[in-house]
Amino acid sequence: MSMLKNLSLLSLLALTLVGCGFQLRGEAQLPPGMQRVIVVSADAFSPLKRNLEDSLRRSGATVEEKSGDGIAELKLPVVTISPEVSSVGIAQHVREFVMVYHVELEVVNSEGKIIVPKQTVELTRDFTFDDTQALGIGVEQDELKRQMQRDMVQSVMRRIEAVGKSAAAH
Repeated sequence: MSMLKNLSLLSLLALTLVGCGFQLRGEAQLPPGMQRVIVVSADAFSPLKRNLEDSLRRSGATVEEKSGDGIAELKLPVVTISPEVSSVGIAQHVREFVMVYHVELEVVNSEGKIIVPKQTVELTRDFTFDDTQALGIGVEQDELKRQMQRDMVQSVMRRIEAVGKSAAAH
């Protein structure tokens, strides 16, 4: 009886999700003019550049090594990630940081038209410093940076995808 009840509840949940239009987010749909693209970054070896190139490939684009005719450009002139002191405890010891990931971007399609005007994207995460866990702080900061890089890739790709949806609606 319990198994039948659980199965019914699971079926009801599945129907509810299907009925509301829920679907997993797939790869970003790129706008026209972004089939071939180059990522130009202030830091040529940044994880953000590499992760954006991977995401663009998964979305169907060919990532080029050099600019040229018919090649869109995803420009990242500013990419910084840095901790800022948020609070100081007794004896002037830092207790909390805010990790700030600052990116400026602009996207130009293969025809040379700006499709995402220059804009700033910033992500922030709070980070608590604990003197008793000093050895793990570096590892924790590295993991926080990796998570923020994944989130930044998604944010940039959603902005590009929004341009494509806007163009399709017109």
